Amino acid sequence: MSAYVPLAVKYRPQRFCEVVGQDTTVRIITGGIRKNRLGPALLFSGARGVGKTTIARILAKALRCENRDADNPEPCCRCDSCLNFSRDGYTDVIEMDAASNTGVDDVREIIESSAYRPTFGDFKIFIVDEVHMLSKSAFNALLKTLEEPPPHVKFLFATTETHKIPKTVTSRVLRFDLKKPDGNLIAQHLSSVCNREGIAADAETLALIAKAADGSIRDGLSILDQAVNVSENETLSICHIKDMLNVSDDNDTVDLLELILFADIKSSVSKYREIIGRSGSAEKIINALADFVYALTCLKTNITPPEQIISENLIPRLKKISEEIALSSLSVIWQMLIKGTEELRFCDRADIIPEMILIRIAYASGLPDLGKLMNNLVQDNGLPENKKIFRDEGDDRKTETISLVDEALKMFSNAKTEQDG
Repeated sequence: MSAYVPLAVKYRPQRFCEVVGQDTTVRIITGGIRKNRLGPALLFSGARGVGKTTIARILAKALRCENRDADNPEPCCRCDSCLNFSRDGYTDVIEMDAASNTGVDDVREIIESSAYRPTFGDFKIFIVDEVHMLSKSAFNALLKTLEEPPPHVKFLFATTETHKIPKTVTSRVLRFDLKKPDGNLIAQHLSSVCNREGIAADAETLALIAKAADGSIRDGLSILDQAVNVSENETLSICHIKDMLNVSDDNDTVDLLELILFADIKSSVSKYREIIGRSGSAEKIINALADFVYALTCLKTNITPPEQIISENLIPRLKKISEEIALSSLSVIWQMLIKGTEELRFCDRADIIPEMILIRIAYASGLPDLGKLMNNLVQDNGLPENKKIFRDEGDDRKTETISLVDEALKMFSNAKTEQDG
């Protein structure tokens, strides 16, 4: 039985034209290859799975390709150099994982090796992954070589945490910040892979996988690999995907949010327990609620929410909810949800914290809106006719303002008492 090749490996781009979601970076690099204007050191930064090391390898392959024309930046993937690229012992392209080679001695080996010309071809290339893991001494040892490198050497660095790299290093490299591809782009790529692999999957299922990938092409392909294993006859079912990813249905989450917004504490907790029984992840539920609060805020302010946050079929329902909730209330709920995620992360009682978060938010949602009470006061509702908000006579202005606030607090307290009764 031959070893199975994971989709993330099988469909790893081998040419620049196959890279997904990094058009600007690819355009700059291919232009630099055509014009022979690429510097001796390049840094690729970005989140996991966006293509940092992949682009570095394609660039290394292109710079050493034997059949590449001057006007064509793509590697041929047929010559000996391209075919031998990934094989062990390929002495002219050295890959190092800085996570496990962090010391000055590891860097010294690179410096000593860079002094020798490549066995054949124009360049000797060093690819250093997770370069931010190098020690301070290792970075210092590398500075002189980066400042005045041999003409036959290229350094290609990749990192997820650029802020950990000394500025003395970043100032000597050409930096590329790779962005996360959006959910639609990942879903389109997954659809293309499914077509080539004979996997049946509808748009809703692929959109769910793309959302779970969180901007990582590699993660999307890995999830697709898992999904095929739980599918029947190579046909993906969204129910199976939800079970596999431990995610709840968006409509269930909106049901929960609606109960919270309209201060139904008991039903909110019951609905949460129903959802957690299926999805098993409190953090995902709280994050999903935060996504929908953001979507409601966008709709409330006539801003179109991103498609990866909210599916189109939910917009009419959320618009209706947004009409019945104040923008100030949404802002408060957002802050409480963000604070709640921190509590989940740092407290051991993960079983009861989510329920306390939801109870707190539902209770706050039931409080009378202070802004509306103040507006009523401004309109002289419930205030004596001789009272004004401000006066022009010095200290009287302060006195009347304090009196106004007192009246507002009394009305607020009375309204809450009546509501609780």
